[in-house]
Amino acid sequence: MKKHLLISSLALAAATGAASAQEACSSYEIQRGDSLRELAIEVYATEDFRIIFDANRDVIGSNPNIIRVGDVLELPCLEDVGRAPVLADTEAERLAAEMAAELVKAAEERAEKAVAEAEARVAAAEAEAKKASEDAVVAARAAAKEEIEAARAEAAALIRNAGTGERPEIRDRQLLLITGGNYAPFTDESLPNRGLYTHLVETAMFRAAPEQAYKIQFVNDWSSHLDLLMPTLAFDATFPWSRPNCEEAVALSEDDRNRCETYNFSNPFYEVVDTFFAREGSGYEETLTYADFAGATICRPEGWSLSHMDAVSLYEPVIKLLRPTSPDDCFHALMEGTADIVAIEAHLAAEAIERLGYKHRIIENPNLAAIKSLNVMTHKDNPDGEAILETLNQGLAIMQQSGEWRDIVSTALRHQMENG
Repeated sequence: MKKHLLISSLALAAATGAASAQEACSSYEIQRGDSLRELAIEVYATEDFRIIFDANRDVIGSNPNIIRVGDVLELPCLEDVGRAPVLADTEAERLAAEMAAELVKAAEERAEKAVAEAEARVAAAEAEAKKASEDAVVAARAAAKEEIEAARAEAAALIRNAGTGERPEIRDRQLLLITGGNYAPFTDESLPNRGLYTHLVETAMFRAAPEQAYKIQFVNDWSSHLDLLMPTLAFDATFPWSRPNCEEAVALSEDDRNRCETYNFSNPFYEVVDTFFAREGSGYEETLTYADFAGATICRPEGWSLSHMDAVSLYEPVIKLLRPTSPDDCFHALMEGTADIVAIEAHLAAEAIERLGYKHRIIENPNLAAIKSLNVMTHKDNPDGEAILETLNQGLAIMQQSGEWRDIVSTALRHQMENG
């Protein structure tokens, strides 16, 4: 029996090889390191690997995630997959096709522009922050808020002007999703499948709507997702974010109330443990009640939800809140004495503490912790937002019932344990 090497058709091509130049209307023998997605990009200039999968189900089988070295695939002609120009039967059909294409192109252009502007804004803000006074910072934030509101209104107007009945259905356009890196094991472009959570979202989309085109953009400035990119409707969804207890809005911080009022949430794709860390010997690492934190300075990175702290009355002026841009900054502040406690996810803290050389010097409080869900969010002004979440929820349910969710999670966590 001929032995075959199994390779994931959705993963990036391995370093040992890549698809050689191919053309439509030809045959191709699978090589080590190939993937259906890479072939689709090479031949058809699209990531939609289903063009090849649908034409070769008798060779590939029922599982599009597995292709075999040595198998020969037929690459359909451009005309057969709708990639070649086709004359519309009527003038109305031609206009509709052109409008759909223009809307997709406009969405991609807005997304690219929004990302570039956000990155430029962050760089400029970092440079100016060193010399800006407190009044200047306040004024800059107010100006940025006004720009965000104006951009949001402009984007909403563009959508309204597209006309009801002429706007493509979500299945007829490419969805644009945004996430960020440096959040192992959940999201990072260097991780297998770009992270555990990214893999879950992509699989849910494929299980519920395999024909749906989408693109996932990484922007590592997490706060810009909610402050700049999502409000302009340049992106359809963002992940992963925690859902505050929106049913108890009175007890939430202003940021969390705004999150509840502005965004819709998917069902939880994963849950993490949020807990507290302190210097060894400080006493905070072994206290039994939240009341003992009164008067302490608690550090939690900017953009992270405060809902679990609000729920136990850990808000200003009961405590002093420190909000730098990254978890590493919080741990440095703890060791430098400018913070007493770090409030952060347990799995992320363990990796950071060891990497920063603070092992045995920063201790987790085992008595005070909260379970937090991680969700996909869509902006309430996005007319397709609820349909996108419904699709993802359907895919998640399929994965959970089949056991695929558990397999993805266990594989990712095992990789994290073995590779750090």
